[in-house]
Amino acid sequence: MRHRFISPAGVRRFLGCMRAAYLAQGSLENLYRSVIADPGAGSCERLARFLDAFRAAWGKGLPRQRDFLFPDPRKGSACKRHNLFLRWMVRGGDGVDLGIWTALSPRDLIVPLDTHMIRMGRRLGLTRRVTPGWKMAEEITAAFRAVCPEDPVKFDFALTRIGILGECAPDRGGACECCPVEGICARRGPAGRK
Repeated sequence: MRHRFISPAGVRRFLGCMRAAYLAQGSLENLYRSVIADPGAGSCERLARFLDAFRAAWGKGLPRQRDFLFPDPRKGSACKRHNLFLRWMVRGGDGVDLGIWTALSPRDLIVPLDTHMIRMGRRLGLTRRVTPGWKMAEEITAAFRAVCPEDPVKFDFALTRIGILGECAPDRGGACECCPVEGICARRGPAGRK
């Protein structure tokens, strides 16, 4: 069993950890609750502790190898899949996210950083960082939080969708007229018009 670029061994490790977490805690939300007791821990540390506990749940000395399913935000990983998972579980009522977890508030989420959000973040002036990673995700989230403190990640789906649909692509050249954010894009907006 393989999933895209995840090896069969990686899928097995992930499913083994999930099974162990469910047997030990009853749910992934209970596992999350068990490791976030420290109210002073920020988003990076909370997610890192959750992933540490998830990895440890299997109890078989899971090796720390490069594995897309077991990143470490403390080392700079943007943890896209895990932040996306938290978004799905925590946010609700919009027809996109489930909103079934109460262990975390939408205000505490970090934007899932993928290639589309990186491009949109740069073009909208939400980040000046060049290297994608946890710091870039925090910077983009902080810009969203300035507009909507109670739910900064609510902009994620709409903005990444623009890239997914090819309306804001890296290779469009000057053909940005049909892009929904063309007027505020740093590349094509008033300050960046060619």
